[in-house]
Amino acid sequence: MSNGENVQRINEILAERFSRIETAVADARSIAGLFEALLTGVENEFSVPFVWLTLLDHEDNDPILSELQLSNLLISRYSIASQELLGELLPTGMKPVLANQDLKPFYRLLPPGRKYFVRSIAIVPFALSGQMIGTWNNGDADANRYAPDMKTDLLEAVARRVSEKLTELVKS
Repeated sequence: MSNGENVQRINEILAERFSRIETAVADARSIAGLFEALLTGVENEFSVPFVWLTLLDHEDNDPILSELQLSNLLISRYSIASQELLGELLPTGMKPVLANQDLKPFYRLLPPGRKYFVRSIAIVPFALSGQMIGTWNNGDADANRYAPDMKTDLLEAVARRVSEKLTELVKS
């Protein structure tokens, strides 16, 4: 198998894994179920050791926070952040950010009471009715897991699906 064929096969495998996560997200019947599907999907499909949510400190997120607090899985796997902090960490708005250097600012996203040994991170914004309201965060002790020069197309596709489903669930 040539190098080009290897890359193509790896890309196909990645797309299949992300597709399974998108399907689980689409099948969610509640806000908690949506985020449980997302977090467990990322953990199971990609063996990401640290996956959590960060929500903006805004009253529009109160119904979402209420749901997270009812989930045994999610209760300790989210944090609250200011608009300023997320704006600083996400300078391009809705585009995911991958980092493996100068991580200190990203540590402010960690859930209270849970400290992860993170040497690389992906923060992926999601929206409610078109407005960014939070991020899902993937952290790894492997400094090479996420790097700024990696493509984020598949992460963005999942984030769009999460945003669509969240908007649907909140409106119902």
